[in-house]
Amino acid sequence: MIKVCMLSTYHSPYDGRVFYREAKSLKKAGYDVTVIGHIKSEVRKKTDGVEIIGISKFPDVKSFISLIKTLLIEALKVDADVYHFHEPDSIIIAIYLKLFKRKKIIYDVHEYYKDSLVEMAIQRRIFYSFILYFIEPLFIRYVDAVITVDDGIKEIYKSINKKVCVLPNFPSKDVFETKDKIKGYDNCDIVLYVGGLAEVRGIFNLIKAVHKVSKTNPRIKLLLLGKSSKSFENKCRKYVELNNLEQYVEFLGTVPHSYVVKYINVSNIGAVLLLPTPRFKKTPYVVKLFEYMICGKPVLASNLPAMGKIVKESGCGVLVNPTNIDEIADRITYLLNHPEEAKKMGENGRMAVEEKYSWERMEERLLNIYKDILS
Repeated sequence: MIKVCMLSTYHSPYDGRVFYREAKSLKKAGYDVTVIGHIKSEVRKKTDGVEIIGISKFPDVKSFISLIKTLLIEALKVDADVYHFHEPDSIIIAIYLKLFKRKKIIYDVHEYYKDSLVEMAIQRRIFYSFILYFIEPLFIRYVDAVITVDDGIKEIYKSINKKVCVLPNFPSKDVFETKDKIKGYDNCDIVLYVGGLAEVRGIFNLIKAVHKVSKTNPRIKLLLLGKSSKSFENKCRKYVELNNLEQYVEFLGTVPHSYVVKYINVSNIGAVLLLPTPRFKKTPYVVKLFEYMICGKPVLASNLPAMGKIVKESGCGVLVNPTNIDEIADRITYLLNHPEEAKKMGENGRMAVEEKYSWERMEERLLNIYKDILS
């Protein structure tokens, strides 16, 4: 049996893309799969037939060397035929495995990382700049395959390595089939956000918009599901406290992937209000957008070119200027006051995923990548 080892210095071994889509698809196809990733507390177990190794070192710059060393030791123990990497900072391990162990290497590019440099703290920005501008362009020529999440990123990497395939972050239908709901929100109008909490993701503007809606709708509640930097979370919590919004805004932190669908099921609106940065303007396949859609929820989305096109074509929600608080509040109120129209948007979104945007349609591409490099 061919052995595959997926490695991540940043993502949890239970990350939606890493485990629930790619690893499970490979396991189903008959591969022996191990996933090594970063997690809050160390874990070693099998889940759905996939070997999980969770390393509890946090991947900041200070602990980076220690983390890389631990990841490499664990990767060597697996002795896989193919190593599948998920971040640019893990390239150091990939180089060792390629040059000294002659292993097959797949580099999975979740986003165009250079566009996100401006969002990083200065120390992290310097480190990533060195990796992205010097190490990655040299090494990527020699990897056996590159996977990207959209065609724009593909074109960038194709100039360096011709073996590039696009695997968008579409949701796996079987994960989102459950109708289970989180309890305790029966009398609320829920606006939900799932993902990283940051200024550029429109979170602070969303909180302000919910504040405005709360003045006329006492049932409104914003659920923020995901991790955040301490400084940004403190900024948001301070605004909530100063404006007495505790009953209207909940910070839920991270939850197991299987719980995400339960929160989406209880919501009325799924929000994805990315700000118009160079990075997000060209990002069409935002995973949370499709997760809302597959659960039949109307979306409140930024009027960005790439993502906006998907929302318009599928008729799955409404578009807003993510920097305009009044407009966001107005659209939230509109969706809540027009439940039949919102329901139709949700149905449109569900249909679009089933016909076009599901992981099941991408699975064959992933398996073909592995067949090609192993042939």
